Amino acid sequence: MRICPRCRERFPTGDRFCKRDAAVLVEMLDLERIGTTVGNYHLDQILGRGGMGTVYSGEHVYIKKKVAVKILHRQFARFEEAVQRFLREARAASSINHPNIVDVTDFGPMPDGSVFFVMEYLDGTSLEDIIERDGALPLHRAINIANQMALALAAAHEKGIVHRDLKPDNVMLIRRPGRRELIRALQPEPAAEDTPTGQFVIEREEVYDFVKLLDFGIAKVLMDDDDSPHLKGAVFGTPEYMSPEAARGDDVDYRSDIYSLGVILFDMMVGHPPFEAEAAADVLAMHIRQPAPVPSRVAPDLEITPGADRLVLKAMAKDPARRHQSMDELRAELQQCYGSVAFKRNATSIPGAPSVGPEGRARRLTEELDEWLQSSSGGLSLQEARALALLDHPEPTFDPLPATDEKALARALEAALDDDD
Repeated sequence: MRICPRCRERFPTGDRFCKRDAAVLVEMLDLERIGTTVGNYHLDQILGRGGMGTVYSGEHVYIKKKVAVKILHRQFARFEEAVQRFLREARAASSINHPNIVDVTDFGPMPDGSVFFVMEYLDGTSLEDIIERDGALPLHRAINIANQMALALAAAHEKGIVHRDLKPDNVMLIRRPGRRELIRALQPEPAAEDTPTGQFVIEREEVYDFVKLLDFGIAKVLMDDDDSPHLKGAVFGTPEYMSPEAARGDDVDYRSDIYSLGVILFDMMVGHPPFEAEAAADVLAMHIRQPAPVPSRVAPDLEITPGADRLVLKAMAKDPARRHQSMDELRAELQQCYGSVAFKRNATSIPGAPSVGPEGRARRLTEELDEWLQSSSGGLSLQEARALALLDHPEPTFDPLPATDEKALARALEAALDDDD
């Protein structure tokens, strides 16, 4: 028998969600732990329940710092393999030490024989919930999220750690105040009488998504090769986001995460995963045999650039050798996928750009901006302007372009500014 932590209604053991308020159902023991102390942490309420453990919000009893506490389900505590896998999650997340990966700060035993670990408390929303609520994300927002995920995974891969369970539910988004400005290209049609085509507006970025990657519970540590013999050939992960090699139960490496990130980017751009079916086995078969659909053909009414199409199809190649071979390679291509919106830290510094109003949004057109871009030395195009926008993004949201491109673009910008003076 399972219980809704909100309305306390009881449901059969096979049910996962409350029919009244859609909350994840929990066991009675999960509820009984609320109000108790684990280690130095007082448990307040249930944040979620996964396959291996239940996550609570808590507070350090002495310093009053808010945390999240994950406790291994008691039925797994008697299996050493499950305990070691739980410990592996804590070790993997804490060893990477990256701002886009949830920080793990403590680990310890429970009086009932189970184990727990403590994470930073995240006040955000999962990517899964956002896609389910809003559908497809704007292209520039999807690129921003994928870019930060790639940064986090690159750091994990440097440590020899493959996540193996990437999915929107393991991506937490924290909304932070924006610090940049958006260069938005106006659509040529329809145009207002006083809105000439081929122009731009500058808008203040009000908020942006800061990514936190969660759940390294089935992470593979390649350099230690520490998979138990019992795990060889086993299929781990979520079917909709698994690579073909993972779906077959084959050994995996970093390129399995690249495939899964490609699936998540498809999901963000289109509003649903590329392969769906009622039976998990059918979904796995699609990943193994069926070519990846082209995002722009699945959602022709949405803004999906040819570059974004190419990146997703390459990341989702069936053969790992035909994918991007590193997260850095994927990120370099990702930064060429923008559509009608690009970023710049100080867009109003561009000659002729409109000033940003106190409300953080300016929609006045400026013919001067377009003229400056087109007449500057080197004839900067909109694509080059977008590339320039990448030169001064605050980390960890974006990285500069490769050194050769950065120098060339910097020279073009300097020449253009000299001409303007």
